[in-house]
Amino acid sequence: MKNDCLVIIGASTGGPKALQYILTNLPKDLFASVIVVQHMPEKFTKMMAERLDQSCNLKVKEAVDGEEILKNVAYIAPGDKNLLLIEENDKVKIKLSTDFESVYKPSIDATFISASQINACIIAVILTGMGSDGSKGLKFLKERGSFIICQDINSSLAKGMPYNAIKTGFVDKVLPLDKIPVEIIEKVREFYGK
Repeated sequence: MKNDCLVIIGASTGGPKALQYILTNLPKDLFASVIVVQHMPEKFTKMMAERLDQSCNLKVKEAVDGEEILKNVAYIAPGDKNLLLIEENDKVKIKLSTDFESVYKPSIDATFISASQINACIIAVILTGMGSDGSKGLKFLKERGSFIICQDINSSLAKGMPYNAIKTGFVDKVLPLDKIPVEIIEKVREFYGK
């Protein structure tokens, strides 16, 4: 997995609409895996994944415990579970857990912190949302050289998550929603030297 790129997107209030915009504007040959952590109750995440799969170029599915992540697939963290990334035999797999202490399940921080332990290029994206989930995990990602994008406050329906992420000082680029897909594509291509 060390030669692969992984895009991790965290969102809360206002997230489904923002996610739809981003995912529908990514190409089917992105050459990266996408992990989506959206604060949402159980069962709703599966419906969101099915709806997005019909409108996106990438394959979109709800994540399953133990599955290996593949390029050009977007995995939606299931509601009421934390999506952790673990490395086994040079492959990155999904581990669903309830162990991480957080008021949110799925927790963006839990996914970011676990991702900081794997050997892959990480592009992290914080979108609209209330609270500060994801901000703690940015420190861990930044320490291992990840590139961090944050939706700007003006284009965010809920400003708490972007505001708190920017306040950490770990964000590399603050962009309006309509510029985020292009930035993701450029960063993935840059990683592969295209």
